[in-house]
Amino acid sequence: MNLGFVLLADHSEAVNGKLYLNGGGWNVLRLPELPHDWSFHIGLGIDVAWHETNSPHELAVSIHDPDGVELGEGLAANFETGRPAGMAQGQEQRLVMSIGVTATFSTAGPHAAVVQVDGEELGRARFYLVEGPPLEAELL
Repeated sequence: MNLGFVLLADHSEAVNGKLYLNGGGWNVLRLPELPHDWSFHIGLGIDVAWHETNSPHELAVSIHDPDGVELGEGLAANFETGRPAGMAQGQEQRLVMSIGVTATFSTAGPHAAVVQVDGEELGRARFYLVEGPPLEAELL
């Protein structure tokens, strides 16, 4: 199993195997003060290998602070990807999903959205949290 992509966005939706993003691809989050609650979305594409289809798997997505401490409860879910009729033998299946999260941020610095399947980390989206007022360019 591989992580095809993981993107941070202001909003995202997964519909019919496609991911629709608004305000996506950021890696810096500027908040006016800390601690601060913030909601955003995580868009994922998980490539499930042929031999891993038709079997249950456990997904975990969590937000980590600069010390690696998990913020909040994260998301835990089970999934199973099947093989549709006509699928070529050996072909991967891409599972696309959007996860809405809210976290209480209390520390500036590097953070990460971490994706695990069956207890193994597949990847992470790193972002840097900055405390302070919006930059002038952000107000336009």
